[in-house]
Amino acid sequence: MRLLLATGLLLLLGSGCTSARVNPVPAPAHVERPAAFAHDDFTAVLAAVVNDSGRVNYAALQDGRLVPYLNRLAATDPSALPEPERIAFWINAYNATTLKLVADNYPTASILRLTPIGIAGIPLTIPGTSNSPFRLKVGRVAGRLMTLDAIEHDTLRGRYREPRIHAALVCAAVSCPPLRREAYTGATLDAQLDDQMRRWLKDPSKNRVTNREAALSPIFSWFKADFGGTDASVQRFVAPYFDGGVRVSLEHARLPVRYLGYNWDLNGQ
Repeated sequence: MRLLLATGLLLLLGSGCTSARVNPVPAPAHVERPAAFAHDDFTAVLAAVVNDSGRVNYAALQDGRLVPYLNRLAATDPSALPEPERIAFWINAYNATTLKLVADNYPTASILRLTPIGIAGIPLTIPGTSNSPFRLKVGRVAGRLMTLDAIEHDTLRGRYREPRIHAALVCAAVSCPPLRREAYTGATLDAQLDDQMRRWLKDPSKNRVTNREAALSPIFSWFKADFGGTDASVQRFVAPYFDGGVRVSLEHARLPVRYLGYNWDLNGQ
């Protein structure tokens, strides 16, 4: 029986069978290395399809309105941009690529259904493997096909020390931070990230901080090292986004900390 299962798995792997439609934009004829990069066209898309709660109209995105912006990302090497602009560029690349992946496979109940291996939209979970939508090569930046994991972990977390990116990266799940109705830009990045942190932390469906406990998104646990490595350092990191006695308790790491569950249902409207 084990031999039959292993043989079937190898055949499935060899067939390239996928439960996700992956349609990255074509490779550009030439990659530019500009000194500035505008995100106005992405802001226009976000303003049209994202509501005030950060939920997305994925059906509207099926008309291809994201493609011109994605084509510009594909043809741009951001390495010559100032650091705040590079961070904004990569955050936008992550969010735009996630939107495209979900729109190309919409309707779907969850991004987790869009796995590299599966049949007719039904994910095939293989113990001990990383059969994850975040390992699909779905985005093209600077001419290179990239996964969402590569954008988040190799690029943003690997090159920059900016923990607030976790409030800005939106992986299409209900428990993700809310998606903004505007693109990130280098000129406004600091204010945007602070606003995102505050908005995310004050949403009781994602974080619940009182004078009795800090019940936080599991993102703070998954990436605890980015926030100092301990529950106490996490409290001190989020303290500036609160007021009064709660802020004082967090600053002195006096609150018990627990991490909430994560709802992977789609963040659609």
